[in-house]
Amino acid sequence: MPDPNKLKVLEGIDYRLTLGCGECQHGRFSPHSSFGQCAAEFVPEYVHAKHSEPRKLSVHRAGRCPGHEPNAKKMAQVEQSGFDRFLT
Repeated sequence: MPDPNKLKVLEGIDYRLTLGCGECQHGRFSPHSSFGQCAAEFVPEYVHAKHSEPRKLSVHRAGRCPGHEPNAKKMAQVEQSGFDRFLT
């Protein structure tokens, strides 16, 4: 649980957490990487302008699509941290 004084300061500055691809069950990211791939079935492959072979869609950890589905394990970590009060 975070320090109660820290929580007061964060609340005072209207701090917010938003869930993105990094917290989605479809996001596939290497540790410490901001970019990964989306494994959702509804996301089509695409042909990169510099290559001719279809490839999986690259996504940013902070992004989010309408098909976002929170990953239960990652959400439990947010809840245990005490920062879940800042979720939008």
